This record gives sequence, C-alpha cells and structure tokens, in this order.
Amino acid sequence: MKVCITNRSTKSLVALASAYFIVLMLIIVPFAAAQTATFKGEITDEHLNCIQTPVKAVEGVTKKEGCVLYWAHFAKPPSKFVLYDAATKTAYQLDDQNWVEPYVGETVQITGTLNAATKTIHITGVKKS
Repeated sequence: MKVCITNRSTKSLVALASAYFIVLMLIIVPFAAAQTATFKGEITDEHLNCIQTPVKAVEGVTKKEGCVLYWAHFAKPPSKFVLYDAATKTAYQLDDQNWVEPYVGETVQITGTLNAATKTIHITGVKKS
C-alpha cells in the first residue's frame, strides 16, 4: 500500500507545525525573559497616602514611617507596602511584605523579577539607597 501526501496535505502539516511553534514560543518566551533587575523607590502604602500633598495621616503622626505603618497595620482594611518610583510615578506591588517592612518610608533598591502584567516584584533582595 502506498501512502501519497498531496501538496495540500503538506501545506496543512506545515501550517499546523507553525501554529504549534507559535503557541510554544508564546509560552516559553515570557519565562525566559524574566530576568533579575534592580528597582529603586520608596517603601510606602499602596494608596500612596503618605507621599501625597497633603499627607493623609492621622492626627499626631508626623513622621513618614509612622504614617505608612498606620495604614499598613491599623487602618481597616489594612494597606499593603509598595515600592513607589517617583521618577516614573509607578507603584510596584511586592510579593513578600516581610522583606520591606524594616525599610518603611525609606528609599531602597529592590532586586528581583517583575511580573509586568501585575506590576508585582518577586523580591530576592533589599538594601537602602
């Protein structure tokens, strides 16, 4: 028995293989592109209450650290810590709040990988700037 592949079948196989290749690349490339980078900014509350003018702090709180800690621990619902880059006016979500709590209200450099879709940094290191 002879199997004969016509030109039409060959084109269909090539089109199918091309489609699989494209899908595979769409899956692999984002993972390969996730590289460690350094992000600079200030650790503040996610609603940016403590860096606005006027600062939205409770009466008696005069320091930025106290303002951020108030929003993170005593406000209902509590606010999360974010890295705010004033130069680009971008707030990055942080995947691990424990990494940054000691740096509340300070300018830092965070090392990690960015999920661009959610603007979330997976933290691998933090240091004061």
